[in-house]
Amino acid sequence: MSVEIRPAVDQDIAAMAAIRSQAWESEAYWLSRIGKYLEAEQSPQHALEPRAAFVAVDAGVVVGFVAGHRTRRYECDGELQWIDTAQGHRRRGIAGALLDTVAAWFVEQNALRVCVNVVPENFAARGLYTKYGARPLNENWLVWEDIRVIGAQRWNDH
Repeated sequence: MSVEIRPAVDQDIAAMAAIRSQAWESEAYWLSRIGKYLEAEQSPQHALEPRAAFVAVDAGVVVGFVAGHRTRRYECDGELQWIDTAQGHRRRGIAGALLDTVAAWFVEQNALRVCVNVVPENFAARGLYTKYGARPLNENWLVWEDIRVIGAQRWNDH
């Protein structure tokens, strides 16, 4: 995989919005939502600072992204806010690389118990998260009791 993972910058927000809008809502909706989230002008319930976002870049084009923040929701230390890969780039290991990157960021923040909101019908996301060690917390949430399991799982995949 020749994809580079790097921290997101303001110039990436439009590409992130375009990717997110492939599945839900409009680009305008996501431009506002992602921009306000990254500027800490809009926050999920119980969100704390800091927050981070990373993009996957292939040949100069943003093809995926992940974002997360510190939290106290469900007694977690961190929350995975979004992860998405452009439709033409799925099943190439990009989501796993993004998860590995955000997991390392959570570890740097000493946020080891990390949760993610995912509806029961989203089989693809649930499959990805459980592949990398997440377990059910309740009907709509999964949790990594120790996010370091993602790094261990990534090494086992190679």
